[in-house]
Formats: sequence, C-alpha cells, structure tokens
Amino acid sequence: MDLKLLIASRIGKRVSSNGKLSRISNTIATLSVGISIAVMILSIAISNGFRNEIREKTSGFSGDITLSAPGVDITNHLYPIKPLSFIGKLDSLPYIKRAAAVAYRTAILKSDDAIQGVMFKGVDGNYDMEFFAKYLQEGSLPDYSIKKDSASKVMPPSNDIMISRRLADMLGYKVGEKALAYFVDEHVQLRRFTIKGIFNAQLDELDKALVIADVRHISRVNGWKNGEVSGYEIVLDKKSRASADECAEGIEKILYENTADEDDSVAANTLEERFYILFDWLHLLDMNVLIILALMMAVAGFNMVSGLLIMLFERISQIGLFKALGMKDGDISKVFLYRSSFIVAKGMLIGDIIAILFCWLEKSYKVVTLDPSNYFVSYVPIDISVTTIIALNVAAFLLMMLILMIPCHMISRISPAKTLVVK
Repeated sequence: MDLKLLIASRIGKRVSSNGKLSRISNTIATLSVGISIAVMILSIAISNGFRNEIREKTSGFSGDITLSAPGVDITNHLYPIKPLSFIGKLDSLPYIKRAAAVAYRTAILKSDDAIQGVMFKGVDGNYDMEFFAKYLQEGSLPDYSIKKDSASKVMPPSNDIMISRRLADMLGYKVGEKALAYFVDEHVQLRRFTIKGIFNAQLDELDKALVIADVRHISRVNGWKNGEVSGYEIVLDKKSRASADECAEGIEKILYENTADEDDSVAANTLEERFYILFDWLHLLDMNVLIILALMMAVAGFNMVSGLLIMLFERISQIGLFKALGMKDGDISKVFLYRSSFIVAKGMLIGDIIAILFCWLEKSYKVVTLDPSNYFVSYVPIDISVTTIIALNVAAFLLMMLILMIPCHMISRISPAKTLVVK
C-alpha cells in the first residue's frame, strides 16, 4: 500500500481529547456533503421530470412540430391548406412517429347554467389516440373512422366528442349527455354533440378549452372543400424531442425539395415556438436548478474546507514530524487530501442513498402532491438516470478536491523547528 494512503487511513482512528474537535467537524462535513449531493440529484431529477411531463403533454395535445400556412397558427381556421402531395415522405423520416391532418375551429359550449369558449380539434380515424387513452378518466374514446351502410353509402360524421375533466366540471357535463355548440361567424351555426369520453391531462392551459371531434364536422362548419385542413401535427419519437429544432430543419428541407406547384405553402413550427410562455417557465426552472447546484457546492465546499483546516491545526506537530523525517510538502498535502477524499466519498454515498430512495418512493407512490392548476401535474415528477448520477458525483468530487487544495498550501509554511516539542 502507498505510504501516503496508509497514513491517511490511520489519521483519526485513535481520537485523543485534542482530536475530538476534528472528529466533530468531519462528521459535520460528511453530513453537509451528503445533504448537498442529495439536494443536487433531486433538483436535477425534478427539473427533468417537469420538462418531460410538460413536453409529453403538449406534444400529445398538438404534436412536436406543426405544418400550417406561413405566419399563421394552426388553430386559425381562416387559412386552410389542401392535402400535401409529399406528406407520405415525412413518415419515412426515422425521427417521425406520425403525421396527422387536423382541423380547428373556435366555438361556444352551452349548458343549462353556464357557457364556455372552447377550441374544437377535428381528427380522423387514423389519428393516434394513445395520448388521450392514457389520460382517459371516464367513458371511452370516440371512433372517427369513416363507416358505410349496407348500401355502401358513406355515413354522416360522428357526433361523439371528448372533453377535459376541467371543462366538464365547469359546464356540469357528464358522459353520455348532449352538448350544444355555437360556431359564431357571419352566421351562427348550432351543432348538438354527445359526450363520449372525459380525459384529465391536468395541463390546464391547454385542456381547459379543448374538444376532440370528427374532422368532417369541423370542415363542414368551416365551409372548407373536401380534404382541406388547418394543418398537420407531427409527433417525434422520444429520443428526438430534445432536438426538435434540428428535426424541423430536416422537415423544411423535405418541404423545399418536394413541394409541387399545386401544394399550398406551409411552414414548420416547433412546440417551443408555439408555447413559448410555457417553455420560458421551464427555462426559468433550469436557471433555479443551476443556482441550487452552485449553492450546494458552495455549502459542501465551505464545510469541507473548515473540516480540513481544523484537521491541519490539530496535527501541526504531526506535520512538523513528517517534515523532519524528510517527507515533502506535496506528499504531506496528499495525505490530508486522501483523508478528505474519504470524508467526501462517504458523504456522497449517504447523499446518493437518500436521493435514490426518495426518487424511488416518489416515482412509485407519488408521495408529494401538487396543485395541477399551478404546476400542470398533481405530483412531483421524477426523471433521473444512473449516468446522470455518476456524472454529478464525479464532477462534484473533482471540484471539491480542487477546492480542498487551497488550504493544503498552508502546509508549506509549517516549520518543524517551531512545531516539534520535546518533552
């Protein structure tokens, strides 16, 4: 075994009355490191959890990327586009999960004693309902596939709609009840729908006014020609969502190379561009996480420096003896750095155990609850990987060792002649 490592492992094993202060300071430093590491891991896990939950929900509502008329939001019904000739080529891109045509129209829903402005979203039978199936709370998913009767005649569009839990509570709707919708333009159009299902995604900014309906109904209300839609919603696979901007550039390249003369002009817009206020909140959350990481490192570093200084002061005569025996300043510094690294590693292990245990409990049992009207989720979301935990531990350990090298410089100022006392 290396001599410096052997000496470091023996320091503090036998504690005399003069070394109790060092033992107490080391215990405080260990707990400080443990708490700091636990807080840092939880901060990253919660931040990632919020980001993933909100991105998944916004993606489920409106796709990761939308194609609509340039400079126009896809929910605007005044600028429809014809079916795009190249839309099938987008499905061949490896990062695209699906591309679906949708139609939007604003309306007013009326119950016996309340009215509410809403946004109808028309989808067809090929639309992927996986997201709404996940958050379906009552009833069942509507079927918007085109059906034919016994004479092979296309049947009218479905009158079934799906609304959010918050909207149902505001208007007093229940599954199976009728809902009157007023589409206001130059003339008021009245439609009667049936509540087929109620979902509860808890993203109030989006689902409080969203109504899922048959796309053929919305097209007729808007007075569009056959096949015209508001635009296309593109859902990316989970691995590609973090690089949505790059995917949007790839899609725009397909548009540029394959747009035919008869195609309407369209532009690609990402979630961040459409819901910039929501994602600005996430960026602010990231800034808070960075501040927490910096503060926790400062607290842990300060306590470790204090513990090391107390250790050095209590062992000044021992340092003088090492120097008298010919040990170099650098080697003596390594002895105390090794000793400090034991304390840091122990504290990190404690912090890792605390953080991982909390993450497991919260992810499995959702112990900590939140108000979804303020936080968009009813519990604290957790998302952390082993790689992230290891990277955080390594970075924190290296940074703490760099900080601890500062007090070790005082070893060079210790003189054996002044510290060694002969009894």
